[in-house]
Amino acid sequence: MIDGIGERLVKLMEKYSGFNFGNKKAFEAVRGKKISNANVIWKGQEFELDKSWLFEGKDKEISHFVDLARRLAPKLINNPNNILTMEPQMFDLGPFRDRLRNIMSCVRNGPGVALYRGLPTQDLSLLEIALIYWGIGKHIGIAQSNNSEGDMIGHVVDAGRNLNDPNHRGYQTNATMDYHCDQTDIVCLLCINTAKSGGLSKLSSSILIYNELLKRRPDLIESMCQPFYWTKHSEKNSDEAPYYKSPIFNFIDNTLSIAFGPKHIEKGHALEGVPEMRPKQVEGISLMESIAEDFHAKMELKQGDIQFVNNYTVVHTRTAFDDWPDSDRKRTLWRLWLNLKNFHPRTPYSNQWHQGVRVNGIDQRIRLNYSQVSKNWD
Repeated sequence: MIDGIGERLVKLMEKYSGFNFGNKKAFEAVRGKKISNANVIWKGQEFELDKSWLFEGKDKEISHFVDLARRLAPKLINNPNNILTMEPQMFDLGPFRDRLRNIMSCVRNGPGVALYRGLPTQDLSLLEIALIYWGIGKHIGIAQSNNSEGDMIGHVVDAGRNLNDPNHRGYQTNATMDYHCDQTDIVCLLCINTAKSGGLSKLSSSILIYNELLKRRPDLIESMCQPFYWTKHSEKNSDEAPYYKSPIFNFIDNTLSIAFGPKHIEKGHALEGVPEMRPKQVEGISLMESIAEDFHAKMELKQGDIQFVNNYTVVHTRTAFDDWPDSDRKRTLWRLWLNLKNFHPRTPYSNQWHQGVRVNGIDQRIRLNYSQVSKNWD
């Protein structure tokens, strides 16, 4: 049923957005061999200087978004959950159509990262912002629930959680996070509020990390291709295991798809009945983290920025931050998880969540008041 719906939505996306969601591969990969593709392999300093990934919003695009959101918002009767019924053809991209095509090319066949800058969030209501964000997402892929509460737009905000707790997620804290990829094809982050200080986005090419590991320690490659245990952070039904298994390096259809999340894996192997990681697995993860840091790029997310990241070719993190005491000013990013047809070979990690985080009895929803959401988490 889900696959059938997905196929119809992909046809709608192609019809109304003009994008090609075919099977073209960004690169070919053979296990244990170096990957050569200048588009997907980059070093941080070069990436920061290049700026081909930065798309400044044009006046005609911004005006179109604002006009459209203000025209559609009254039809939702002040109920953000009505956004869930919105299909791509209900949201006209207008002059943004070509920009989104270029953004998608950058994310899929280029460095795997793009940033759209200039959405005037300070002049819009939260409902209007959500309409624009959701509409863009619907032209890219199928949205997935972000957590066990059913949030289709996740709130990345400090909820006072503990990064080391196996049942807590890193995005619910203000701590420095590890390099990781999210449990979906593309993750989008819209900056609603910036922190008082800190919270800098950091990114690194997963494919470069693989090449570097192959060059420095080829003996560790095989260990990274074996299954690791990943915690579900208690986001599961009562009859499900608290973990699932996935390799880090996944060679599928002559393509490399990388799944990475050291804290996620560490918490999984700490669960009762789960074997300890083997020494080479521990060593491989540690070296991958070191390589990611050596070659990372920094990116500042400003209010109104939308970041798009390919979770198979890029790992990301953020630095620790100090927040504002006022709940209405707390650092907040809105997160969309997007599932695409024929985007990139999926890993067991992303397949585990291909319908999002789904828990029996929990309905999908859209919450706009992030301060209320953070209180509900406590």
